[in-house]
Amino acid sequence: MTVTEGISYQKYGLKEVINASGKMTILGVSKVSDNVLAAQQFGGQHFFEMSDLVIQTGRHIAQLLEVEDAIVVSSASAGIAQSVAGIIGQGDLFHAYHPYTKKVSRREIIVPKGHNVDYGTPVEVMVGLGGGKIVEAGYANMCHAEHIEMMVTPETAAILYIKSHHTVQKSMLSVAEAAAIAKKYQLPLIVDAAAEEDLEKYTAEGANLVIYSGGKAIEGPTSGLVIGDATLIEWVRLQTKGIGRAMKVGKENILGFTTAIEDYIQNDSESGHAM
Repeated sequence: MTVTEGISYQKYGLKEVINASGKMTILGVSKVSDNVLAAQQFGGQHFFEMSDLVIQTGRHIAQLLEVEDAIVVSSASAGIAQSVAGIIGQGDLFHAYHPYTKKVSRREIIVPKGHNVDYGTPVEVMVGLGGGKIVEAGYANMCHAEHIEMMVTPETAAILYIKSHHTVQKSMLSVAEAAAIAKKYQLPLIVDAAAEEDLEKYTAEGANLVIYSGGKAIEGPTSGLVIGDATLIEWVRLQTKGIGRAMKVGKENILGFTTAIEDYIQNDSESGHAM
């Protein structure tokens, strides 16, 4: 009996699922291609210097997407937590080892109130995991640039923008408008674009870090991607010595996801007819 033959819904007492909802986390997100599976198999059956694998695949992805740098992480949620931690710590090794130290007080992360949603876990949980403190701007049904601006203090570490169907859509400032405020106050803008299909739009609009889910539009294995400014990506990468250790991504998924990005750029996302 082959491994495939030994796997079945019946074996684990599971219901067979026909997915008519799209790339939903609760249904296992997306299917991966044979090409991606082959990359995962190669990764699973070979050894690497992991730190080098993380850096080199990140550079390769950055070249593909024409950004300064990139890093594959375990999920988009991990991307939020590690991005927040990286920005708060600003490359300090002591902070990586002591992420919640009282020696660092600049921890406020400004989020439009209508973006502080539960997407399976609350946004503020991931921000808190990264050592950040959520500061809501505007109102549940409205947030303009001036609402973000009035919440900036000396303790502000970053602005976070959630680009998602879960968030309030009406009367919300755009990513470009949020980027303009961030630039005015010399703050980094993090954009969580987990399920978004455009891998270039948000960096082009001024975001400093953009986070994607590997298993959604890109149709990769369970993983996440953070792209953006080289210095900030280096700060995120440092988190592998801290909170990122609990969120590490395996070699097979790093290579599988990198291959999925290559295929995605070449073929674009799956059509509704193909689904």
